Amino acid sequence: MEPSTEVTGAQEVPPVKRSLNPAWALPVGFLLAFSETILRLLAGKGLVDSVWPHAVRSLEWTMSLRNAPAMGLSYMLIVAGIAYGLRKAVVAQEDRKAWMAIPYAFLGLLLGFIAIHFMMDAFYLQGAFLLLPTLMGWTLACFLVALAGPPSLRGPGQDKVSPTRVIHVIGVFFAAWLVMPGIPAVIGYAPSPPEAPAMGYGSFPGPYTVEQYRSPYVMPEEVARVQGELEDDIEFSVYITLPNLPDDLPITSIPLAILLHGFGYPDVDAYQDWTNHLASKGMAVAFIQYPSDLRPAGYESHEAAYDRGTSDYLQHVQRDLAIRAALDHVDSILLQPQREAQLEEHLGQRYVDPSTLWTGGHSLGAAYTFITLDDVLERGWGSKALVVALESPASRPMQANLQPDLSAMPNETMVQIGVPQDDMSVGMCPGAFHQQLFASLPDERNQLLEIQSDRYGFPRLVASHYLQTDPAHDTLSDWSFYRRVDAQADYLVAHGREDTFTADWAFQYMTDQTMLTGMGEWSDGTPVLPLIWHTNAIEEVPTFKDCV
Repeated sequence: MEPSTEVTGAQEVPPVKRSLNPAWALPVGFLLAFSETILRLLAGKGLVDSVWPHAVRSLEWTMSLRNAPAMGLSYMLIVAGIAYGLRKAVVAQEDRKAWMAIPYAFLGLLLGFIAIHFMMDAFYLQGAFLLLPTLMGWTLACFLVALAGPPSLRGPGQDKVSPTRVIHVIGVFFAAWLVMPGIPAVIGYAPSPPEAPAMGYGSFPGPYTVEQYRSPYVMPEEVARVQGELEDDIEFSVYITLPNLPDDLPITSIPLAILLHGFGYPDVDAYQDWTNHLASKGMAVAFIQYPSDLRPAGYESHEAAYDRGTSDYLQHVQRDLAIRAALDHVDSILLQPQREAQLEEHLGQRYVDPSTLWTGGHSLGAAYTFITLDDVLERGWGSKALVVALESPASRPMQANLQPDLSAMPNETMVQIGVPQDDMSVGMCPGAFHQQLFASLPDERNQLLEIQSDRYGFPRLVASHYLQTDPAHDTLSDWSFYRRVDAQADYLVAHGREDTFTADWAFQYMTDQTMLTGMGEWSDGTPVLPLIWHTNAIEEVPTFKDCV
């Protein structure tokens, strides 16, 4: 059968062939950007854990761009060239071909990534990423112009304003808005932050190299029976990091440090920098993994209550048992005469003396440091000298039977609580309330340190919740955090060796207003915003009075 035709008078007019509009691929590409997150959600992972791989990749890309701004400029030139070729191909064709679905799908994918970036920026990044949205904006602008031409409210030969063209113009201006903040950084004009200190506190870990050993511990039955499935691949362990001390070094003992990770983050690799800064000074560091995914009876319907830096999560009870079991394990394998073989071989004739003790953690691990203190002070650990380091602390347990007894803290106790200004996970209030538990200490030994964000130059210095972890280790971490870690370790190692000169110097460093809070200068000489030292934040600082 011949194909049908339309007849007008005696003239046959072939039927009009309509191509499928390739813009159908736009929402497909947009959804594709969220595909990994959706699949992880369907697999039973939480929202934070589902977005986390994308967040880590974004951080890796951003760090690469920070280290090589010229790479960003090269990318912009390449994208402009591709867009120019695409524009020529679009103008040359009479109708929209099927292959046009590919650039439309890419445009949708790009819009999806931009949407994810804005969500992460609102809840975590807080403007820390500058070049990544700049490059996404440049790519968006180039592809919008390539597919629909220069921005104009009217199409060629049209008298009326076209709604499609309005959307196109808005898209181009939105892309330009993304691009503009990063231009000074791309061309190398923006001031750069100070480098990490070249020597002294905050510089490269030292003076010793370190070795790390893993030792699994037995989870209490009360905890094991309520563990969820999200951590089935983890064999909960204690990681012991020891310094490689020269054989001719005339010391017989080294201090102990106990470090706890944040919620849902039992990844020892994420805390290696912190561990190494402590151990390389001459300490034995025990990094304790404890379970996050716990599902005790009633946890699904339980509505947590919060009050003055505390919370009544049911899981506090089981995690308390797990941490105490891990501390028993540390005692057994490291502190008793019959030590674990791998640790015995490393230490030889030397031993670990817990009477000089560092204890601390990040986020929920910082809150659970009170569990550590309650346990170890009763054992007599930390009786000679003690450092408590709470970084980005979350709320501690509210339950009456989980309240710590801190009465055995020695005179030589130093408490430093670091609260990042743009902590979008737990905020600064829990740390301010935690400070009140150490009110018996002199003001100089009970410090709440507010870490300010400084968006003056490039890279921007943003005090986020993850400032103390390896993936977010940048200049702000070196100056606001790792300098303090080094000083804390020096203070304790010196006490352990009866080295009063070094101990006094480390103490002076941690209590001198200028040395403690100074953060160096931007490349144009502008001072980086300093740390803010609060001695009684809840009672004296208006910002923290809102916490009550």
